[in-house]
Amino acid sequence: MPPLNRRTSNNSDGRPEFGGRYFGKILLGSFVFSAAINVLMLSVPLYSLQVFSRAIPSGNFDTLIMLTLITVMALSMIGVMEVVRTRLLTRAGNAIEVAWRRRFSGEVVESAARGRPDTTPISDLMEVKAALSRPTFAALMDLPWTPIYVVGIYLIHPLLGGLMMGSMVILTALGLFAHWAVKGLGDDAKQPATRAQRLFDAVTTKADTVRALRMGPAAVDAVVRDTLTTAALSGRMAERGAAIAAVTKWVRYLLQVAVTGVGAGLVIEQHLSFGGMIATSMLVARGMGPIEQTMGAWTQMLKSVESWRRLSALIKRVSREPVRGGVDIEPERLTAENVLFVNPRDQKPILRAVTLTVEPGQTVCVLGANRSGKSVLARLLAGVQAPSAGTLRLGGLALAALTPRDPMKGIGFLPQSSDLLPGTIAENIARFQDVEDDGLVIAAARRAGIHEWIESLPMGYATEVADPVNPITGATARLIALARAGFGDPVLMVLDEPAAGLDEQGIAAVRRFIADAKQRGTTIIVLSYMPVFVEASDRTYILQNGMVHDVQNRAQQAQPAQAHAQGEAAASGASASWGRMRSIGGATAAPAVE
Repeated sequence: MPPLNRRTSNNSDGRPEFGGRYFGKILLGSFVFSAAINVLMLSVPLYSLQVFSRAIPSGNFDTLIMLTLITVMALSMIGVMEVVRTRLLTRAGNAIEVAWRRRFSGEVVESAARGRPDTTPISDLMEVKAALSRPTFAALMDLPWTPIYVVGIYLIHPLLGGLMMGSMVILTALGLFAHWAVKGLGDDAKQPATRAQRLFDAVTTKADTVRALRMGPAAVDAVVRDTLTTAALSGRMAERGAAIAAVTKWVRYLLQVAVTGVGAGLVIEQHLSFGGMIATSMLVARGMGPIEQTMGAWTQMLKSVESWRRLSALIKRVSREPVRGGVDIEPERLTAENVLFVNPRDQKPILRAVTLTVEPGQTVCVLGANRSGKSVLARLLAGVQAPSAGTLRLGGLALAALTPRDPMKGIGFLPQSSDLLPGTIAENIARFQDVEDDGLVIAAARRAGIHEWIESLPMGYATEVADPVNPITGATARLIALARAGFGDPVLMVLDEPAAGLDEQGIAAVRRFIADAKQRGTTIIVLSYMPVFVEASDRTYILQNGMVHDVQNRAQQAQPAQAHAQGEAAASGASASWGRMRSIGGATAAPAVE
């Protein structure tokens, strides 16, 4: 049988050997090549000056041939150097992406897991990489050498040099004005564009619900309204930018005509040779090129500069942070002491003073009504995010900072929603790790009671879970996610509403899964609003008003006569407390049947 999971793993720290020196050397080399290119570009106007001033008046063919050969050699060197400079800048962009793409992707994933998704690092990285390969960056590297052409024109005649300086100031002012004129419209167009794209993606993803509720026309109208608003603002921005660009080009040609006209007047008055006038026209064209190109892309350049500022600051910060290595996780006591979690949006506490202890190999059930904070507690127990206050430790290690050396012996987590990722069933169960033994994937599926169903599919374990025609959802997705949580040999498993959306057979499969994991010595924490897993638990807690209460202790206090009865079933005490919770915390729902 071919391998079920073909994904390759990356290095442990995600940061290859790369430093700012390498990147700096590439940019320095590009700058040196730019200097050489601009110096060699003087060969063309000098050729014209010498041909019209010396070769033609003297009628010397040898001088003409030598001047032509020298100029051809200079132009050939310019072509080679431009190719090398382009390759250097492209490799600089690739180098910075190779060095930091994985690390920044991890930062984005971590921020999203903490409830504050921020894709700015990746966007800045790609913007900087794209900026290095744009022609504008090459023009920007040519810009510092523009004074060479100004000096050359000034040496030919001071009046022409002054005219060149004035032309540069005018073009720069027009570029800044163009940026100011379109910046506000561009900012105004971002919000409706983002809102329209987000709504359209949601409508297409949940097309069945939209169609069933007949929401399509209204939702499409909202998307079209925002889209047309964006189009109107973008159109105004494009029209305004095109008008300013046309004016800039007109001024550019007018200035070049003015330089030529002034040069012709100086030739007529015999203050300048004809060759000097031709050379001046070439120097003006070359000197104005980088200015016009950079001013035309001023808005994009400012965006790239801002991205580089944020990116360089992030690189400095991340470079100083030590890369946390993985640790070996052993079955140890899980302790939560005075855990507080505050909602970052409204600053209201969801959990308060949560304290519990789970011994290695125990199965604990946490019961709670809907919206009681079970999912938040599950995320904290799985180490998805850190508590606002208090401690959560597995042995002596904080759960939020825990990085297992072997992910297959780490933490298994089943979220309230299945959250399968685009890929095959095998890749999802194996958590996208490079697994050589397909038996591990099959064993995890067997323990979750989903193996026979997967084998009945035409593609088996190679079936795509996010097939746009027949996506895997509902109970099957839930059991696949359960198999993913139990993949390998996890030390701790946190199951959030494992029976959600399952029928009696599915719930029975989850019970067998928990019993098998308990037999293998896994510490299991089940969070549910249904007391169907109480009998399989060594200890049961109730989550109410953001606090956990020990069911057995409360039952003993409420019924002291039965506290010392031998052989009292754990399920009876838990069920009595659960009934008490129903009267306090609200009604419960029966197990859903798909």
